[in-house]
Amino acid sequence: MSQKLTQNQKSWWLISHLLFTAMWIGGGFTQIVMIVLIHRTSSGEFLYAAHSFMHIFDLALIIPGALGVVITGIVLSVRTHWGLTKYYWIISKEVIALILIASGGVLNIWVQDAINITLTERLDALNNPAYLHDRLMLLLFGAGQLILLVTVVLISVKKPWGKRKNKWLAEAASQ
Repeated sequence: MSQKLTQNQKSWWLISHLLFTAMWIGGGFTQIVMIVLIHRTSSGEFLYAAHSFMHIFDLALIIPGALGVVITGIVLSVRTHWGLTKYYWIISKEVIALILIASGGVLNIWVQDAINITLTERLDALNNPAYLHDRLMLLLFGAGQLILLVTVVLISVKKPWGKRKNKWLAEAASQ
């Protein structure tokens, strides 16, 4: 069993976890702002630039933020009393993080598609059904991801579900 973190170490790991969370949420919020602006523009150059910036935010904020959250979350779980599966609230955060990371790959495909279409078509992309589909999916899935990210923060703060009961230990104790 690995050694538990000291209180000082735990504090620094928790601070890192929160900063990576802020990066991930900040990147997601910025992408939603870009998508809303894309829906309101009449400039082909802006369409291309906005999708390109979405890709940059993904590389600079969302991916490092997500990786940092996962790494610091694992360290905090394994090296403190929380554990990876002792509490329902931690399990729910792990499941949501996996969903977010997997769906982030799909979002990236739509961003890349939108970049390629707007690079060649500029404003004419607004007449391209493939582009309109990508743009709508980015709005819907991006908003869904942001809602899930905020939900994870709420779960972290509220810790709404208790500790899992270990059925094996309960059965052994009753015999």
